[in-house]
Amino acid sequence: MPWFRVDDGFHSHPKVLTTKAAALGLWVVAGSWSSANLTGGFIPKAVLPRLMPGAARLAKELVASGLWIEADSGFTFHDWVDYNPSVEEVTADREAARERMRNLRVRRRQQQDPPAETHEPTEVEPQERSGEHPANVRENFARSSEDVRNPVPSRPVPSANTSSQSSIPPYPAGRPDDDDDEDFSQVDEMVMRLLAPLAAQPITPQHAAWVRATILAKGRGRVQHKQAYVKRALEKDPRPYLPQRQTEAPSTAAGRCPTHHQDEPCRGCAADAKARKDEA
Repeated sequence: MPWFRVDDGFHSHPKVLTTKAAALGLWVVAGSWSSANLTGGFIPKAVLPRLMPGAARLAKELVASGLWIEADSGFTFHDWVDYNPSVEEVTADREAARERMRNLRVRRRQQQDPPAETHEPTEVEPQERSGEHPANVRENFARSSEDVRNPVPSRPVPSANTSSQSSIPPYPAGRPDDDDDEDFSQVDEMVMRLLAPLAAQPITPQHAAWVRATILAKGRGRVQHKQAYVKRALEKDPRPYLPQRQTEAPSTAAGRCPTHHQDEPCRGCAADAKARKDEA
């Protein structure tokens, strides 16, 4: 909507100082009416009685002070276009606003109503003809049948008397799904920083790498923002990823696996041994 603009120096202008307050009230009300009806500062005489009682007499005072100019069928504001937009400018702005709203409504309808599916047959190039295969198929071709069926050694089931700080699956750092070409140093540092206040012993870089690899393995290769993914998992429940409490160095004589800190026989070692045997 257009606005009737009043200069902030209007109150101290010589013309205003010599004009009565009632006449100035008519000047403001008439300016609002002209702006709303896009008359360009022209006030018909027939409109004056509807704006304010005694408007005909007050209009003559405005003419005498130089704020209005008398015309044949009404009055015109002095220097209207110097302080207010012209009719053409207001019309152009309104049309631009309507066009923006039309475009906005079209975009909203397109987002809410997706294009209907067509049943026209489309030609799909066979994979044999294109010479390309999906990424998962190409990956399986490069692996043995045993690796495809059992990509990761079986996870051992923790015993019933295992505490929350000793529930780490016996997998060393460096899971088969690690990407050797990617730098995970920042992710591992974040893991060490988050787990350090909660652990009963220092978090080693090897343990941090194991935590990171274990959490990312749950994403099955579909994680895009890996650092944020690992951080959310640790903030949700860090207990499964804390190292077990140790008061003395583990030993094989005590019936503990020195590699994975699990009760012997250690299923993790057995799984690793089987994996090395299959690779050989």
